[in-house]
Amino acid sequence: MPSQRPEEVAAYRINVNGIVQGVGYRPFVYNIANTLRLNGFVLNSGNGVLIEVEGRPEDCLRFIERLRVEKPPRAVVKTFSCVQITPRGYRGFRVEQTLSEEVETLCPPDVAVCNDCLNELFNPEDRRHLYPFINCINCGPRFTILEKLPYDRVNTSMKKFKMCSDCEKEYSEPSNRRFKAEPNACSRCGPTARLYHQGRPIRVENPISEAARLINRGFIVAVKGYGGFHLACDATSGSSVTELRRRKRRGNKPFAIMVKSVEEAERIVELNDSEKEWLTHYSAPIILAKKKEPNPVVEQVAPGMRYLGVFLPYTPIHHILMRNVDPPAIVLTSGNISEEPIVYRDSEAFEKFKDMADYILTYNRRIVNFADDSVGFVQDGRLRLLRRSRGFVPEPVEVEIKVDGVLAMGADLNNTFALAKKSRVFMSQYMGDLENMFIRKRYLEAIRNMQRLLNLKYSRIAHDLHPAYYSTQIGFSLEGEKTAVQHHYAHVLSAMAENSILGLDALGIAFDGTGYGEDGSLWGSEFIVVRRGEYVRRGHFKYVPMPGGEKAITEPARMAFSYLYDALGEDALKIEIGLSDNVKTVLKRMIDRRINTPMTCGLGRMFDAVSALLGICLTRTFEGEPAVMLEMAAGEVNGESYPFKIMGEEEYVVDTAPIIRSIVEDLENRTSVKTISRRFHETIAKITVELADTIRLEEGVDIIVLTGGVFQNRILSSRVKHLAEEHGLKTFFNNIVPTNDGGISLGQAVASSLMEEK
Repeated sequence: MPSQRPEEVAAYRINVNGIVQGVGYRPFVYNIANTLRLNGFVLNSGNGVLIEVEGRPEDCLRFIERLRVEKPPRAVVKTFSCVQITPRGYRGFRVEQTLSEEVETLCPPDVAVCNDCLNELFNPEDRRHLYPFINCINCGPRFTILEKLPYDRVNTSMKKFKMCSDCEKEYSEPSNRRFKAEPNACSRCGPTARLYHQGRPIRVENPISEAARLINRGFIVAVKGYGGFHLACDATSGSSVTELRRRKRRGNKPFAIMVKSVEEAERIVELNDSEKEWLTHYSAPIILAKKKEPNPVVEQVAPGMRYLGVFLPYTPIHHILMRNVDPPAIVLTSGNISEEPIVYRDSEAFEKFKDMADYILTYNRRIVNFADDSVGFVQDGRLRLLRRSRGFVPEPVEVEIKVDGVLAMGADLNNTFALAKKSRVFMSQYMGDLENMFIRKRYLEAIRNMQRLLNLKYSRIAHDLHPAYYSTQIGFSLEGEKTAVQHHYAHVLSAMAENSILGLDALGIAFDGTGYGEDGSLWGSEFIVVRRGEYVRRGHFKYVPMPGGEKAITEPARMAFSYLYDALGEDALKIEIGLSDNVKTVLKRMIDRRINTPMTCGLGRMFDAVSALLGICLTRTFEGEPAVMLEMAAGEVNGESYPFKIMGEEEYVVDTAPIIRSIVEDLENRTSVKTISRRFHETIAKITVELADTIRLEEGVDIIVLTGGVFQNRILSSRVKHLAEEHGLKTFFNNIVPTNDGGISLGQAVASSLMEEK
């Protein structure tokens, strides 16, 4: 391309920041520049993508305008700056090597395999026919193979695979879909899959189709995905699923299922347009959708549940596997013993899966950063994540305030941590529960890895107010200024930050099981007014004892007795709740003498109590099980509710005794469990909105923020939203940030920064 005379030439330097590396941004820029016959270069830098362009002034302006309004499908532009510079006399437009400097750009999350690659994968004429690591600039692993930014092959676990001449040609040609696609490879030069049995490789022509055949025969197969291993079995075989549950020590917690296509999914679950959209989204989350009846998936997959967690194949391995399995769905659950971290290293897989998997399907590309599957449900057209991990991490949450140099430790359950830089909070992938020593070790490794990957430093540490939390104790072992953040305040701030309303006054309503309160008791039904970075507690449900402390969480019948004793006194001993008379007498004595009976107002504990009182769940096998099963038992809401009483003035207290007495009366009248559960849900919704309306008028706020694990309950969250809007209240939920304790780290980071401002 000839250069222009100086008097005809304008020149500009452009910097684009965001998720602009590993998503085809450079070839996108190259092609626009060539179309407009401009000269210059584009390169990846530590601060995103750097472009210098020169040519006729009107063509340069067209180029800039197109960059402002167009982008590749997977790119996310956060900032765009443009300055005019002196022309340098470039000839032609080139894609330059990465400029190494301080990293400010963002790391892309993993992306499900795209349709273009799928068409090639199953085309017998294509050179990548059935190659299980096919990818291009629009899809493939990103976060899980990346050691550090900038996103170049040398910084990924693909660096050990030298491209063949054909792959190198694609990688070097700006007009090619695989230009600078860092995981680019083929069967001649890239990773390979192998199938193992009892630690020894099996010689088969196609290990993936052989793995499918084994699943068809009833075996349990460990399958390596983008971010770790899964355990797979036939979802239509009761014996296979039961055996997997036994080996994994899973209890009653539901398994997720993978289906071959949206059409297959619709034979198993009910899907609306929004659910289909998220099911086919490039982040490929597990979507909880309503189960159809009758159903080919056996009850053992999700005992007692009306929803199934469904997702589509998102790696080429999954697509090949699903093409070869006979059943319409397979269980595909995290590869771990329950409560332990997901297995992602081959050496660990061979050790951990000796007694869990009959066969192991793996490959020789190293996973750098583990990532469980993300899980969510769609409500009112919006995705609400329960677990934020693969496909979303490490994309940051942009906040309205400066949140620089903070490490937020998160909570102990459903843990995520967060690192903050400038106005971005980088939440980690899902860690799990820190009660497990292996997860605590993984947690510390992940903190170091994310610091290195994104070049993040911290000088302040935000942690939960609870002194006995593992996350708090680990935080205290690290260097940095410490800030304690009350659990429910962090919940509310996480939802406010996600919805960009930190600058507004709001009434935060945080409902969960337990969180350490400023008075030393266990909170969990909080109505708090947030104003100018401070909060005031204005209401909560009545405190009741937790006989046996933590044991009352795993044995919800204990909580049932506590609520009954509070409401009925000695008559509580006469109520059948699955406990012997001797046990009830002991519990009464513990409560009377305050022996190992911390006080709680956590609404999650009341849900546990009602679930046990109705005989739905007397022993918990996974977190939230009693409340989840109470929701599953509820009939259609019709507006009926129980009487309730709100006491106090400055700090309102909801008296739960009238509700419990009414439930006991319904049980005595042989009212159905379906009706009682429905009335209970409606009662909690009405209490929430009535008290919110009262506080709103007193405080002059019209925004309510609904957060905490209890708001994972679809019946409750839907009814509260509906009733609140009838009262003219604007409602906000957590969506892409989990409403459970997985969102706490975001709120802690924001709280620490608000305190620093003051």
